[in-house]
Amino acid sequence: MIISDFIQGLVIGLTLIIAIGPQNLFVIKQGLKKSYVFTVCLIFSVSDTILIIIGIILSSYLAELSENFVQVLKLIGAGWLLLYGVLKIKNSFKEKEFEQIFKSERLNNVLMVAIAFTFLNPHVYLDTIILIGTISLNFNSKFSFAIGVIISSFLFFFTLGYFSKYL
Repeated sequence: MIISDFIQGLVIGLTLIIAIGPQNLFVIKQGLKKSYVFTVCLIFSVSDTILIIIGIILSSYLAELSENFVQVLKLIGAGWLLLYGVLKIKNSFKEKEFEQIFKSERLNNVLMVAIAFTFLNPHVYLDTIILIGTISLNFNSKFSFAIGVIISSFLFFFTLGYFSKYL
């Protein structure tokens, strides 16, 4: 394992996941209600893990097809990162509201909402498959980088959930 690739993966993962979105708000809500915190954090972290692995494998496969394609992917990734940053700054000035989808706290409802917030959220795919996958092309050890990004997801969601529960 290359420790520098791991640390960079950890930092990149944390910087991407920290933006407040529907997943993070749902984790906070469940934590404040002290309801199914472990389950929600686990669903989000495992889902991120699957999508991160898909993104890195897909980018590596596409990079093997053509060296020029790697350069195109890097340019697309850089452009997306720049656009993403500008949009996040712009959206940070808007007031956000979070609606409660289900009033019932049955496990089935919580699971369905968590899965919907994960797989129906286009930013999840852009962050994990496209952005992380493209960024991974810059590292010698994609495995070390991937482990860092995956650990950042688990670390963030469980910290957020249990800190909210503590509050």
